[in-house]
Amino acid sequence: AIISGAGLLNALEIAGKKIEDVKIVVNGAGASAVSCTKLYVSLGARLENIVMLDSQNDENPSQPEPKPRQDINLTRAEQEFMDKGTDFAFRFFDQVCSTEKEKPNVFVSPLSASLCLSMITNGATDNTLAEMQDVLGFPANTFSLDDLNNYNQKLTSALLDLDNTTQLGIANSIWIEEGFKVYDSFVDVNKKMYDAQVQELDFTSPTAKDMINQWCATQTNNCIKEVIQEIPADVRMYLINALYCKGIWKSQFDKSATGQDNFTNVDGSQQKVAMMNQTATFNYTQTDDFSIAELPYGNEAFSMVILLPSGDKTLDESLPSLNYENWKQWSKNMVGKELQIKLPRFKVEYDKELEEDMIAMGMKDAFDAYKAKFANMSGAELYIGLLQQFTYINVDEEGTEAAAVTVGGMFDNAVGFPSPVPFFVNRPFAFMVKEKSTGAILFMGKITEL
Repeated sequence: AIISGAGLLNALEIAGKKIEDVKIVVNGAGASAVSCTKLYVSLGARLENIVMLDSQNDENPSQPEPKPRQDINLTRAEQEFMDKGTDFAFRFFDQVCSTEKEKPNVFVSPLSASLCLSMITNGATDNTLAEMQDVLGFPANTFSLDDLNNYNQKLTSALLDLDNTTQLGIANSIWIEEGFKVYDSFVDVNKKMYDAQVQELDFTSPTAKDMINQWCATQTNNCIKEVIQEIPADVRMYLINALYCKGIWKSQFDKSATGQDNFTNVDGSQQKVAMMNQTATFNYTQTDDFSIAELPYGNEAFSMVILLPSGDKTLDESLPSLNYENWKQWSKNMVGKELQIKLPRFKVEYDKELEEDMIAMGMKDAFDAYKAKFANMSGAELYIGLLQQFTYINVDEEGTEAAAVTVGGMFDNAVGFPSPVPFFVNRPFAFMVKEKSTGAILFMGKITEL
């Protein structure tokens, strides 16, 4: 409510406060709110301490209302491409999980990895090209490189305009050693299809890595600040994708309902965590392996899907069934159910070198200094000497902030349930962040320890 100037000063005197030291919220809009603001300033209040709160949106004045969702319309051929891309996401996640032996939690971005590798693929020839297309889900005997590029261009441009309340950024860059000759055709196709920023750098300069790292930090809202620690002498080029997403839950968790609760880690130990709580209607289904709930952001274009192992099963026992074919059926079976959700607040920072994972998936020659063929990239004998992904996710009562940077380095070889259904995420679980209409998967992860 708007309080009079005399009333405010009297209240402050009683509280032993000075007007210049307090924050004032003006509840209202238009001329009356402006007049009150001028009055409070004349009494000594600091302008930066005065917040005008529109009474029509009291709870969150800075958050715009979600606009109606506009689904991405795909042709039959484009849907086939989408299926291939989503299948890669599940295969990639399964591969990373199978080789991660040191870190308890995994968080990756299949989309970021795919976009980085797709840019590199534009320089590949012969068997190197065939293997890269096969692993990315666009086998050369069926799809052209143009098909891959057109799919990526349509998907990324469409994703950016789906939800005005979800911040989404997709950026690509190519950093070339100063004086190193790269074919114009390779640069041009990545500029055109991936909107790649291309820049030459003196890789011997101490500030070169700082410029690359600053670009990554800027594109990820400072979630990922360092991806290059040093530049080896035989690096000729870095190709980088950066992906950033910040979504606000459509149904936010009340902070006052968050309390300390146990999370049972994969080794059976229990850890006290900040457990968020709410009861609301969410899409839900149950399979032999998972109970699955979908928590949407904003206008529901994007959502987090949480997969909690069924019954007494462990996450390791359930994960083998998490593939694209099963997911297609599970997602069709999801219906609105009132759920009592318990979800821990969590933050994960993760990174992984992906060379061995890609080789295991069938992308072998690209990483072999003697077999790699990147004749459409440069006259030099190049191979992928570095492929590493860095990720970040923070989940809280308001929503989710997530980011990924994938770095590819080209090296020179010369050198029916009761209501509400309990959905207590108090033990290891898997999750993904996806787009609704196409099913595109931006991020995937598993949490086994908090």
